[in-house]
Amino acid sequence: MKKIIILLFIVVFSNRLSIAACVTNGVGGGTWSDASTWLCHPESAPPGCTSLITILATDSVYISGTIDLTSCGPLTIVVYGRLGFKTGKKLKLADGSIFDIKADGAITPGGGGGSSNYLEIGGNQVWTADDGRQEGPLTYGSSGVLPIKLLSFEANANSDKIDLRWITSVEVNNDFFTIERSLDGKVWESVSYIDGAGNSNQIMEYFDSDFNPKKGISYYRLKQTDFNGNYSFSNIIPVKFIDNSENSGISLFPNIVNRGENVKVRFEDVFEEKILMVLRDIKGQEFYSKVIVNVEDGILVAFPINSSIPPGIYLVTASSENQVYSQNISVIKYFLLNHLDFLVSFTSLKMRSFTKKI
Repeated sequence: MKKIIILLFIVVFSNRLSIAACVTNGVGGGTWSDASTWLCHPESAPPGCTSLITILATDSVYISGTIDLTSCGPLTIVVYGRLGFKTGKKLKLADGSIFDIKADGAITPGGGGGSSNYLEIGGNQVWTADDGRQEGPLTYGSSGVLPIKLLSFEANANSDKIDLRWITSVEVNNDFFTIERSLDGKVWESVSYIDGAGNSNQIMEYFDSDFNPKKGISYYRLKQTDFNGNYSFSNIIPVKFIDNSENSGISLFPNIVNRGENVKVRFEDVFEEKILMVLRDIKGQEFYSKVIVNVEDGILVAFPINSSIPPGIYLVTASSENQVYSQNISVIKYFLLNHLDFLVSFTSLKMRSFTKKI
């Protein structure tokens, strides 16, 4: 019954799209070259120059011999289950092909390591045995989506600049990143470029800054370009920038503070129903946040600096629906100030003693 349903799906699906399609048997899969692994329409199995090849979630398909489909033109392979390689075997696809691993899908190598196994698209090895097991969602080829796993992309106002931070867990043929900015979300300009990791399956963290931000709201996005020139974009993030050389809206004191003490925040010419106060380090990591309601001109708020916060430079940001205010502070170890007071007192005492002797 399951085979009949799958075959019906193939007939309807391929007729509707007018393409040749193959789908795995739904009862566990098998080797790629075994006809019983596949149900195909209108071509016979195993897949030859088949436009769409699908590995179902119930199935694992193993490549036991090198499969060269480069003469077929662009193909699409969708993996809901698993595609595994025997040691030393390869899968070669033509330029423009798509190898799309869905959530819970995977590609797995044999036992050779290095380039003993590889997935090739347009002459480029987009995955090798050295990359190890890769799980979806992940796409290789000209898919119109990022050939990376982008865990996060952030943009935050920081004094006189916009700080940008993004993290990837997988990169495939990633040549470089471009930070792009727009004032209307339609016309974009390049702000800076950063080299990508090429091919990586490790956590990679990137930082950059827009040192010439525009006043008001700007939009930022991340453009990723791979080695063959294909590119695609991340999500878009709006950021409101206020020039801190003008009236910042907040004043902080002291701006050098011990861990475990409070910073006093005074709001100037500010009237907001609700403001979110956030403390971040220069990398964008958040250490404290608090919502303050009914903010008026002159109101004074105590902002705690937790004793566990590492010493360094931090940005205090106060943001509402209409405005963003920010200012830097320096956090130091408590004993430094105590020792500084001691040194000042000790030096003063020695100077008085020296004067008396003269």
